[in-house]
Amino acid sequence: MMGLGLREGLNSALFTTHDSEQTTRLRRFSLSLYLHVVGLVIGLAAMFMGVINLSWREFWLIAGVAAASLSVIYLAIRSGFSRKFSDPSLTLAQMLIGIALLTYVLSIVQGVRGGLLNGYVLIVFFGLFRLDRKEYTFASAFAILGYSLVILLDLFSPPPNFDIKIELFQLSVLSVVMLSCAYIGADLQGMRSGLKESRDGLVSSHKEITRQRDELESAHRELQGALRQLGQLAVRDDLTGLFNRKQFERTLEGQIKIAKTSKARVGVLLIDIDNFSELSNTQGRKAGDQILRSFSEVARSCLRRTDYIARFGGDEFAVLLPNANEAAMQDCADRIRVFIGQINYDSIEEGLRVTISIGGALLRDKEGSVQLLDRVGQSLVSAKEEGKSHSVSD
Repeated sequence: MMGLGLREGLNSALFTTHDSEQTTRLRRFSLSLYLHVVGLVIGLAAMFMGVINLSWREFWLIAGVAAASLSVIYLAIRSGFSRKFSDPSLTLAQMLIGIALLTYVLSIVQGVRGGLLNGYVLIVFFGLFRLDRKEYTFASAFAILGYSLVILLDLFSPPPNFDIKIELFQLSVLSVVMLSCAYIGADLQGMRSGLKESRDGLVSSHKEITRQRDELESAHRELQGALRQLGQLAVRDDLTGLFNRKQFERTLEGQIKIAKTSKARVGVLLIDIDNFSELSNTQGRKAGDQILRSFSEVARSCLRRTDYIARFGGDEFAVLLPNANEAAMQDCADRIRVFIGQINYDSIEEGLRVTISIGGALLRDKEGSVQLLDRVGQSLVSAKEEGKSHSVSD
């Protein structure tokens, strides 16, 4: 009981402040600290069991570097110095420290590398708290590059039982797993951030929060449930990397529930590539695939962080616009049309420009997702009837 009380006291003193945001950052850091301690304990146990050939000098070097690095991170967060950075939690820095230490361990041990590689995945998932897609990709690439250098060093001075085929296979598996985890993790973080921004935009007064609390909590639970299922469901289109139609419809249902409790407007755009079949036939399948993949850049170049784009099927794409109005929806459609029209595709004839037609509609009272999507489809038909490279809203 005394030990438990002491541990709770230290936790309260070390990782709690009067600033709730600082406390959250310090508690996230405590998880990183815990993972490093567990790793050292496992390494110590493996040394005693003879599983890894790690000397005491190497063990204390790793422990010392980890302690020094984490101490700097802790002091930077605790003192408030880390607030000068875009991520005051220094999440990426903590991950890079863990990746570097694990890479060093891999460079000096043999026989158990396959098991230790799982540590990279554990470190990447720590980034769920904060990292965006660019930072996630950087961390994953850093790990892949580190292990590649380990293999390269072994080639110059091969250790006993070194098998380059096994090492390259492990590197390939690590690359696929790391980049997949980074991709999924970044999307989870992006959707979580988008949900928070949507919620903040809906809240205008304390009375409104109190009146709508039960409805919003129910909708949020359903959306959180959908987020938890992302790791188990195939929600992405293989070619473009965008979400597929099933995931779009699921997200639309959640946004409609939020909109009905807050009286906010929800807009949907449906995009069709003009003469896509003719382009694919004349320019080749490679050109068609390149055109479809270019829509993965629409989110970064044309949409807000709270907006959502998916491949709806074939050469059609759908965009979900929370908290939208007629003007915002039309402006978004114009940005997308101009953006696609300005792209120079390597695989198609020089000077040839791709055009799109766009239909759009805003959610009406007592309307569900099926009715909304039907109206958007009819709007797209009207846009194409008026001529190519048009947009029409209902």
